[in-house]
Amino acid sequence: MGEAEDFVRTPLRNLLTQIEDGTLHVQVGRTFALDEIVEAHRCMEENKAGGKIVVLP
Repeated sequence: MGEAEDFVRTPLRNLLTQIEDGTLHVQVGRTFALDEIVEAHRCMEENKAGGKIVVLP
């Protein structure tokens, strides 16, 4: 209906559809262990990841 609430929901619906269809592609740049969180943050600040940063437990 064009309300603000509809606007916010649209991107989420699109993302969910892409996830369900297997068409959402995310470029993972670097993966860090949780105990490397300082290095992960530094990598993010320096824009050196080359994609998304993933931190694992």
